Amino acid sequence: MNDPEAIKVLIVNEDGQYLAGTAAHWEFTDDRSLARVFDYSEDRVAEQIRLVRRAYGKVWVAVQLDPSEAFEFCDRCGGRMSAVAAFFDGRRFLCQDCRSVASPPSSLPLSQR
Repeated sequence: MNDPEAIKVLIVNEDGQYLAGTAAHWEFTDDRSLARVFDYSEDRVAEQIRLVRRAYGKVWVAVQLDPSEAFEFCDRCGGRMSAVAAFFDGRRFLCQDCRSVASPPSSLPLSQR
């Protein structure tokens, strides 16, 4: 399970859209299910929001996710997935896409991995 002390947030712009994408391609979307999930402290969300406001005059807000939501968060891309769909590699929880990128299927038998 993810760190219980972490505060998970979504970033919302002035139009009520959610920040989605990756560091290489950020965009805003109306679809909340595509929103990128951030760790408020670890991702320095408050600092990032202040920087955007100062540099671009844009007002973004962090919206805390309800801890009771039955989602797991991919430790690689930050995407949400059902707990059943999460894969734990011994260090991180990964979604299907990140699992295939992080560790391509091996042709070795399980006993030799």
